[in-house]
Amino acid sequence: MKKKITFKQIIAMCGIILLVGMYGVSIVFACLARPEAADMFFASLAMTVALPILLYVYLMFARLSKGDGKNSMPYAELRRYNKRLKNGEAPEAIAKEIEEKYGGKEDT
Repeated sequence: MKKKITFKQIIAMCGIILLVGMYGVSIVFACLARPEAADMFFASLAMTVALPILLYVYLMFARLSKGDGKNSMPYAELRRYNKRLKNGEAPEAIAKEIEEKYGGKEDT
């Protein structure tokens, strides 16, 4: 049985490829004694910290916008409920509808 590749795995592989590529370019510049070698080394150090953080933030926003649980409410639907509240519909009726649809469980 072939395992499905997830979005997280694709992003992680891209991050690994970018980091390894940066280190490779830094080593090549260092071996060639190029003046850019020091800059590439510091860029690699900075990206070693910054790239995983950026990828984590990107994955977090992707997860939040998609909803990763069976009881999560998509943002588009949440916006519809908010519009209904602003239009003066009874909050109790909307809450009951949400509870029926999503089981009243909150994702934390």
